[in-house]
Amino acid sequence: MKMVFLGTGTSHGVPVIGCNCDVCSSTDERDKRLRSSAYISEPAQILIDTGPEFRIQALRAEIKSLDAVLITHSHADHLNGLDDLRIFSHTKSVPKKEGGKCDEETEGEGLPIYANSNTIADIKTRFDYIFSPVKEGGGKPKLHLVDCGNFGPENPIKIKGVEIIPLPLLHGSLHDSGWLFTDLTSPEKKTLAYLTDCSLIPEETFAILAEKAPSLDQLVIDALRPEEHSTHFSFREALSAAERIGARHTWFIHMTHNMKHVEICNYIEENLRDFPNLSRIVKGGGSVLPSYDGLGI
Repeated sequence: MKMVFLGTGTSHGVPVIGCNCDVCSSTDERDKRLRSSAYISEPAQILIDTGPEFRIQALRAEIKSLDAVLITHSHADHLNGLDDLRIFSHTKSVPKKEGGKCDEETEGEGLPIYANSNTIADIKTRFDYIFSPVKEGGGKPKLHLVDCGNFGPENPIKIKGVEIIPLPLLHGSLHDSGWLFTDLTSPEKKTLAYLTDCSLIPEETFAILAEKAPSLDQLVIDALRPEEHSTHFSFREALSAAERIGARHTWFIHMTHNMKHVEICNYIEENLRDFPNLSRIVKGGGSVLPSYDGLGI
């Protein structure tokens, strides 16, 4: 399984508009953080979130096709690029006329979009034109909204050799979705958990990870900044959750402009002594590091 981080920043992105701090002024490309999103390229083509920079991210990553899209929640920094999915599945506002040159509609129900019921309701409200008749001209995405609440450990989503289990998370009081991926095409059945935008991981989710991925290969986890926040994990809270999960490789995501990439690396190294399980994993060849835009794992 191959995944690339399309964006690793918080809702403002980094650099922040109008900010001249050391991080926003940094020339280190690892300190340029578009809004958080990721793309699995093998063995299936799966996108996680469509933030406002999705078009830029898709061009950078040379995304040519998509089998499905997973939306964690409906905040603008994770959803507002939804319209740019039209290139992967589209419909015209009027049918093709005889002798005309209109593009034909994509076959089938449309590109599958997996999200929880609250997120689906928000998509239908904020992007109502996608699901309603419109005047002639242009096109719009053809999307098939699928409630991920209908799937779980015993009936995972299956897409071209990848099993996906939705993982309940709390983002403040908002219920959002993490995702556990298992690559069924690899002999080792490699696993990856993607847990962004969370301030609490429910016991249900810890139990799913313990049962379905007891030797988790990759963990991507929300880690906003050193200071605590009401709707995001701080760095130490992320380390505490990662200590319990025990993945071989842990990656911070959704980072703000408080620290440069190298400073976050140093912060993690200095604090690892308080997390013996993570320290043992690192000494055994694992890692705990901040992610960055364009990183492939």
